[in-house]
Amino acid sequence: MAPSQDLLARVERLRALFLDETRGDRTLGDYWRDDGDLAAYDAVLGARIGWKWDAVLAECRDRGLPRADGLRVLDHGCGSGIAARRFVRAFGAGSVSCHDRSPRAAAFAARALQAEFAGVPAHAVDRVDGLQPDVLLVSHVLGELDADAEASLRALIARSRCAILVEPGSRAVSRRLSALRDALVGEFHVVAPCPHRAACPALADAADWCHFFAPPGPEAFTNGDFVRTARALGIDARALPYSFVVLSREPVAVAPPAHRVLGRPRLDKHAATVQLCTAARLADTVVEKRTAPALWRTLKKAPAGVRSLPAP
Repeated sequence: MAPSQDLLARVERLRALFLDETRGDRTLGDYWRDDGDLAAYDAVLGARIGWKWDAVLAECRDRGLPRADGLRVLDHGCGSGIAARRFVRAFGAGSVSCHDRSPRAAAFAARALQAEFAGVPAHAVDRVDGLQPDVLLVSHVLGELDADAEASLRALIARSRCAILVEPGSRAVSRRLSALRDALVGEFHVVAPCPHRAACPALADAADWCHFFAPPGPEAFTNGDFVRTARALGIDARALPYSFVVLSREPVAVAPPAHRVLGRPRLDKHAATVQLCTAARLADTVVEKRTAPALWRTLKKAPAGVRSLPAP
C-alpha cells in the first residue's frame, strides 16, 4: 500500500525545517504541531536516527560502558524519544526523564517508552535546571541551539555522570560537537569514538571533520511500508552519516584502540585509503588489495564495521 499523503506531507515539512541552512544561528522554534507530526517523524526520520544510535551504543558496549540498570536517564531535547528507547533496549535504565521545549513531544516520548518498556518508569519534565542525571542522552540537538542554549547544554553535561551526544554527520555540526568535546574533556574520560583525550585533531584543518556512517537496520529493506515511504520521499536509507561523543566521569574497562577510522575509505581498484584519528593528528593509511585482500573487501562492502585497523 502506498504511504498516505498526510504522512508524506508531515515528514517533508519537518525535513525541510531541519535542513534549512538559511536559519543561520537562530534557534529553531517548536515545530511539533500535534501528535501526528511526532508519529510521522518517529516512523521515518526517527527510524534513521535510531540506526545511528544502534551504531553508537554498539561501540559504547565494545568500549566497556557499563549497563545503566537502576540509573536515572535524561533524554534532553527528546523529540519522539527514539534515543531513550534505543538506549534502554541496549543498556537498561532505572527511570527515564524526557525533556523537550515542546511539552507535547516530552509527553509523547514518555508514553512511547512506557509502551515498549513497561518496567521502566518514564515521565516528562518541564525543566532541567538542577537535574543531575546519571546518563544524559542528547540526539540531533546541537544544530538547533544558539550560543546561550549551547551554554546551558554544556552546564547540563557538566552535572551528568555520563553523556552521550549523537549529531548529524555534517561538517558544521560535527566541528561544533568537537569544540564542545574539547571544552569538556578535562572533566571526563572519553569513552568513544576518540582514541585519546588530546585536543580534537579534526579541528586543526577547516576541511576536516569527525564523522562516521551507520549501517541501516534490516527493516530499511524488508519493511514494505518503510521502503515505499523512503522511496516516495527520495530518502536514501543507506546514507546514515553521524558524529558523536561519549563522556564518562568514571573510566571504562576497555582501553581505547590506538586510532579510530573516520568517514568512508576512498577506494580504487587496488587499494583503499583510510583516514585515521590519532592523538597526534589525522593521518591517511593505505590498505592494499594485494597484501590484505580480506580487509580490502570489508572496507569495500561493509566499511561501517571497521573502526580500527591492524598496526602496520
